[in-house]
Amino acid sequence: MKFTIESITKNSGRLGKLRIKDGGPELRTPLLLQTTKGGSIPWLSADVFESNVSRKPQVLQFTLSTMDQMAEALKQWNSSGDRGLSDYVGFPGLPNILLLRDPCESTPSGGNDRDIQPLFTRRGKESLSPERYLEMVASFKPDIYQGLCDADTNLESAKKRVQKSVDRTEKFMHYIYENRGKVESTLLAPIVGGYNTFARTQSIKHAREQPAGSYGGYIFEGFHTNGLSATTLESSKLLSIVEHCVKQLEEDKPRLMTGAYTPVTVLELISQGIDVFDTSYAYCASLNFKALTFGFVHDAGEHKPFLDVTDEAIKEDFTPPLSNCKCLTCQKHTRAYLHHLYKTNELLGPILLMIHNLHHYMAFFEAISQSVANDSLPQLTELVRNQNGKSQVDYSIAANTKVISKATMGKGFAAAAV
Repeated sequence: MKFTIESITKNSGRLGKLRIKDGGPELRTPLLLQTTKGGSIPWLSADVFESNVSRKPQVLQFTLSTMDQMAEALKQWNSSGDRGLSDYVGFPGLPNILLLRDPCESTPSGGNDRDIQPLFTRRGKESLSPERYLEMVASFKPDIYQGLCDADTNLESAKKRVQKSVDRTEKFMHYIYENRGKVESTLLAPIVGGYNTFARTQSIKHAREQPAGSYGGYIFEGFHTNGLSATTLESSKLLSIVEHCVKQLEEDKPRLMTGAYTPVTVLELISQGIDVFDTSYAYCASLNFKALTFGFVHDAGEHKPFLDVTDEAIKEDFTPPLSNCKCLTCQKHTRAYLHHLYKTNELLGPILLMIHNLHHYMAFFEAISQSVANDSLPQLTELVRNQNGKSQVDYSIAANTKVISKATMGKGFAAAAV
């Protein structure tokens, strides 16, 4: 993996160029990873994604908690030729990153042990030792993988729990660093420590003490328990910790923060120097029947953070979910139709929501890149924070009592119906 800084602006963070593997595409940062579940972009087949969302090069974000059952099959797959993890799931050639936890789902707390890390999978809780973890990474052969860490902390975590997360992560990573040669993939050093500046500094120090070339970048963990918890974070407390950490990191390594952070928090983190995020916010919105409608360009339209398709008030609203949006959902369907799909539990509903939400969120990141290049990110942040003249609009996603069931999510790919 090769990362270079293209420019650093006074008020808007930095632009970079990231090449994950030799011969792969050169990607611009701030970068958006495509979150997957079980190796697939939720509700969308590869063909539907490429024809209706984006044809541009993407980076896939895989999670061990949703793919651990594939380890043996992938071991056989990889042994039979020069084929990668992305090829196995139907996205041939796309670069990828393997994480431990699913940023879209809340991770249970507890189950921690001195020598193992719990992994909560579809089959229940599994126990990962550093040895077992490296074996699984070797089976998956991702382009990038994160180091094994204890990220079971959040804003409410006690000082003792935070310190244990740092100590256990150091123990895990000591083995990973010593044996990283068994895996050809690029390692991301985990930075843990909850909301404690001393603990975060200790975690950073342990990573930076390693020999040159031990890892290719950083991943910040332990701020939330994934899922909707990331949408409700107090950004002021989060940002002060991130600022403290970034000052201690070298410039020439990318920094990742995964999770469903709100658009305003993402903008604030970019201004602090974070480079890579994911699309879990778009997924969480779709899961809870929300269409993203927030504005990020100056226009005459009225904008709210999202459209709730469960709202009875739109059952006879035959306008697009978002005017001026060029996605398939907004070009061919109406708010009333999305509401009808919700009421009738049709699988096409989440498919259309996901198409729109990914399209909208990816366009948002294009606007971010332009703003960073122009050193105008503060103005974009102000625009996103204050919609329709209302200051500090709420971007947190309230859990809908009737979320899309796991069974519905697993019903093949009816996406061809769009």
